[in-house]
Amino acid sequence: MRRDKKYITYCGNRLIRKTIILFVFLISIYPQSTYTQEILEVDEIEFSFTGKQTFEESQLKDAIALSKSSVFTLKLVEGDIQKLKKFYFDNGFFDITVDTTIRVDREDSEASIIFKITENKRYIVDSVSVNGLENIPPETLSKIRKIKTIKRGDNYSKVFILQYGNEILDTLQNNGFMNARYTLDSGTVISRNKQENTVKVTLNLAGADTLYYFGNTKINIKDNEYGVRTELPAEEISYKEGEIYSKAKKLESERNMSKIPIISSAKLNQQEYNGSKVNFSADITLNKKNELTPFIKGSNFENRFYLGAGIRYLNKYFLSGNRTLMLELEEDFNSTDINRTEFSATVTQPHFLRRNITLTDKVSVGFNNVENYKNYFIANLTTLNYFIAPHTFYNNVYLDLNEELIWIKYDTIATGRQTQFNSILSITFEHDNTNNLLAPSTGFYHSIMAGNAGLIPRLVTGLLGRSVFYSQFFKVYTLNKFYFSLAKKDNTVLATNFKIGDIIEYGAGENIIPVQPPYKFFSGGSSSLRGWNAKGNGILDNKIDGGTFLLEGSIELRQKLFPNAEGFTSALGAALFLDYGNVWETHRDFRFSQIAMAVGFGIRYDLFIGPIRFDFGFRLYDPSAPEGEQWLFDNPGRIFKDKFAVQFGIGQAF
Repeated sequence: MRRDKKYITYCGNRLIRKTIILFVFLISIYPQSTYTQEILEVDEIEFSFTGKQTFEESQLKDAIALSKSSVFTLKLVEGDIQKLKKFYFDNGFFDITVDTTIRVDREDSEASIIFKITENKRYIVDSVSVNGLENIPPETLSKIRKIKTIKRGDNYSKVFILQYGNEILDTLQNNGFMNARYTLDSGTVISRNKQENTVKVTLNLAGADTLYYFGNTKINIKDNEYGVRTELPAEEISYKEGEIYSKAKKLESERNMSKIPIISSAKLNQQEYNGSKVNFSADITLNKKNELTPFIKGSNFENRFYLGAGIRYLNKYFLSGNRTLMLELEEDFNSTDINRTEFSATVTQPHFLRRNITLTDKVSVGFNNVENYKNYFIANLTTLNYFIAPHTFYNNVYLDLNEELIWIKYDTIATGRQTQFNSILSITFEHDNTNNLLAPSTGFYHSIMAGNAGLIPRLVTGLLGRSVFYSQFFKVYTLNKFYFSLAKKDNTVLATNFKIGDIIEYGAGENIIPVQPPYKFFSGGSSSLRGWNAKGNGILDNKIDGGTFLLEGSIELRQKLFPNAEGFTSALGAALFLDYGNVWETHRDFRFSQIAMAVGFGIRYDLFIGPIRFDFGFRLYDPSAPEGEQWLFDNPGRIFKDKFAVQFGIGQAF
């Protein structure tokens, strides 16, 4: 009887357990079956915390998939729970718990979710040790001990531990230990102490017991149809036979060879060992020697935007060397009355005299058609570029000699025609640590130029005849641009620039004429004060001819409108801007009260050639306007008549 009672109790317990399991199963599948019957959009993603909150919600949203999806699914939720756990785990929160609450609005077909996070305690690094360094020379060991990426007392971070390990490997591989590596089974060991919330990090190395040296390097050029000399890439190898092996020098050699225009790719592959020496093979593939391509571009000349198109021929193995020849025929168009045509030939010679010096010479002929003159010209621009170093403040120095022989027809002088020989010898120092050529989001650009015009014409004017005219002047100019990223993925960028320039004329004589417009400064236009049209601003008698003293700057807030979108809208952006400055006849005429200001907004659309932009500028303050009409709202009825300008450009304003 007692046995039967136990049996009944046992069966009853089994029935209760089965009922509970079935109830839980039905509850668990009900939401999923409901959600999968309809398409729900993601409405709100929120985070709640029990206890401390370490990370910003924007950081957490970047770690999950729902923030990048417009459709809500339970599969995404389950995946995001694991992603959040991994994010916290990789940052030392080993005991993290993540739960969720889901709200469904079936009327609007939307779902919102709250991730409920309990971080618990963060683990601290108690010690960091490295095994496998027993045979390392003292000088290399000293370099490794100076690596302090992660140390005792730091918060545990997987990223920093990986970085620390990579820095050790790089140090070893750059000091002869070519085969240094982490052991496959236990390269990195993390030991946890749950009572004290600490971890011990152990890195286990192998292969750091043999010192290697560079052996010989054989050059192999695949399908060498142009007869490229093997000496050409061999000259770019940074190491010498017998030197201690260095991974950095190996990679530098590959980069140097790949920079040769005719070379498409270069890879140094390890061949046989010769004792402690290692021989390498430089396996090289070539580019096409000749290229003929059409192109389009946007450019600014005398503050006017020109839309250009043309055709370009490029010879990447000119005169059987690493120099190039580029021929270009282009037409730049502003309007039917303002345009220019140019044909140019440019030769570029890297490693001129020294490895870090590049010589470029450009010869061009063309025709300019602007509002007050037309001219034919022959020009030559010779540039020596000296690359200093990436870590110094000034990275590059440019020495330019620009010479132009111009046959000009004026609409404003009695003689009508004039032959000019203009030249300017200048030096420019440049610093550039911006992160992107077309659309920078971080970094600082600075350049300063000083030049002198008239030296060469003065020497040769006797040979060319007394009917040739030229200008004599000193010119200084500095341009400074700053970029700050205010949001993740550079969705919001604050950009600002400041430029100032001065031209000081000197000398007198029968053949000396005032500095000509192409060398002057202008104000107003798509890359200047955008409340004025090109050449429309200035404290000048004739704004079209420009002035000799310039002070200008801008502040611009750039925003991607749909950063998480795909397709057309993903490239759409907007900007708010404030421009200030002016141009004067000379620096002696400068007055702070005459600094003009423009405000406005713009639309941007990113393309492969750079952002296309439309800017709508308003004259916030116009010192040239009559008293009582200088400020934007002094006469509201005239805002869209003579205090407003629309600008078009390709590329950022600065």
